[in-house]
Amino acid sequence: MSGRHRIGATVLLAAAGVVLAVLGVGSFGNPFSADETVRSVPAGATSSTPLTSGVLAERQSGILSDEDQRLLTLVASVRPGSPPYLQSLDGSQTLVLTAGGLSYGLADLLTYGAAQVQPDGSVLITKHVFVAPGARLTITAPGGTLRLSSDLSGFVSLVAWKADLVLAGAQGQQLTVTSWDPAAQTPDRTAVDGRAYIRDVSGDMQVRYVAADGLGFWAGRTSGVAWTGSTRTAATGAITSSSFRENHYGAFASQGQGITVTDSDFSGNEVDGLSLHRSTAATTIGNSTARGNGRHGFSADQGSESITYTDVTAEENTDYGVFFSGTPLSAGQSAGGASLRAYGQVHVSGGVLRQNGKAGLRVVDGDDVTIADTRVADNTDGIVVVGTTAPTSIEGTTVSGNRRFGISVSAGTATVRGNQLSGSETAIRVRDAAVTVTGNDVRKATAHAVSVVGAADGSSVSDNTIGGRGPSGLDVYRVDAGVSIDLSGNDVAGWTRDRDDVTYWSTFIPNHPLLLLWVALLGAPLLLAVRARRNRPQRPVGTPYPEVVRRERAAPVQVDVGRRIPSGQL
Repeated sequence: MSGRHRIGATVLLAAAGVVLAVLGVGSFGNPFSADETVRSVPAGATSSTPLTSGVLAERQSGILSDEDQRLLTLVASVRPGSPPYLQSLDGSQTLVLTAGGLSYGLADLLTYGAAQVQPDGSVLITKHVFVAPGARLTITAPGGTLRLSSDLSGFVSLVAWKADLVLAGAQGQQLTVTSWDPAAQTPDRTAVDGRAYIRDVSGDMQVRYVAADGLGFWAGRTSGVAWTGSTRTAATGAITSSSFRENHYGAFASQGQGITVTDSDFSGNEVDGLSLHRSTAATTIGNSTARGNGRHGFSADQGSESITYTDVTAEENTDYGVFFSGTPLSAGQSAGGASLRAYGQVHVSGGVLRQNGKAGLRVVDGDDVTIADTRVADNTDGIVVVGTTAPTSIEGTTVSGNRRFGISVSAGTATVRGNQLSGSETAIRVRDAAVTVTGNDVRKATAHAVSVVGAADGSSVSDNTIGGRGPSGLDVYRVDAGVSIDLSGNDVAGWTRDRDDVTYWSTFIPNHPLLLLWVALLGAPLLLAVRARRNRPQRPVGTPYPEVVRRERAAPVQVDVGRRIPSGQL
């Protein structure tokens, strides 16, 4: 092949590669592999926006380090038996509320010079407040506003260390708690230079009828309103009829125990609405909403377990409505002795999970997972479980309008029973898993009603009613060799097998991305041959030889060889 032709082939193959990349070849091999690990999102960043630059990240990390050191210094220097006092550290002042028997209140913050009443009746906290071990601070102000100073020059915090903290309004009269830029007269909306936050460390924090807004930065412990425990002493508390909006995390818990959340709202936060992190256990969440958050609505990971969601709503979040990871803290023996077991006991009952960017619900490596009577609608995927172990069940859910999978089970075991599904490309997908799929009602699927793929030993698909239109209602043709799937009792009368269906062909290329590669590889030589033939120089009609080499044929020469002489006359 000439150099020119080789260049042409390279261009064609490169173009084919670009097309394949646009169609997302890599994403279809394992659609979920990219997001198995929960990543940390810096302040001011979401899954859909660029991450904070290295300079800003370093700046926030430095502020966090300084804040940690300040708190440790305060703990080490607490004066037992002393009345409350102001302590100066690195140019900032902290009011230390020592253990004294009685609970402190908002009036004490005013008395000791840590807060000021503003002309509009609100109270502005102008100094750090540190509730020392054994002390208790109760701020009850129905309908009031508590502002924590926070601007380019610095911020204040409210921290209770092995102490109790209560923030309370009243029904119909929430206490508003917010960061506050005194110069701009607005909440502080810039977290990259640090921002006011509230935290309880190994104590009990009760938040009742509170609206928390514009708080927190960078890490979970400074993320807005945070419960943080330790290996020795768990954090405890409750959230009741409160809202958390436009914080870094809405609310955050690490090493918490028995925290309850009821009738509360977590919306518009930079990362997650409510995040349960690192060994937070026995959490109950009821009648609460997470909407429009930058990553997940409700999340739990890093050894958190025993979580019950009852009648929660998670909608319009960038990634998942509800996310749980029970992945072991270590893949093998470690110097720190991290646990090798998986975590679980996740129970979702009722509620609505809709219009989330990736899936309504995703559970990874959990055991004892139940999802029941939940409505899941209009997500990219509906319910996704990966690597779960028995007993795991998805029962009585209504799943509709999800673009790819209604219910997907991969690399684990589960029972999918008595669900109603409609409108997905594949209503129920089983991949490399042992799943009992029974008694489900599938309608309006556009590719497969039930698809079983790969190493699916122990799976069965029985007594389901399916309807829709596409290449196959029961897709069991891609299981590994030797795998047998029980298909008894299924009602397939409502399925139309139509390979000419417009929806089928409109999704054919994305579902078979390697087809374009083969077309390019096999078609390129043919296209090059046609091109070469068309570009070949035209030769004149007639003799193929140039005139300069043509020779005139000489005329025949007549030679008289004489007459025949009879024999004997010579």
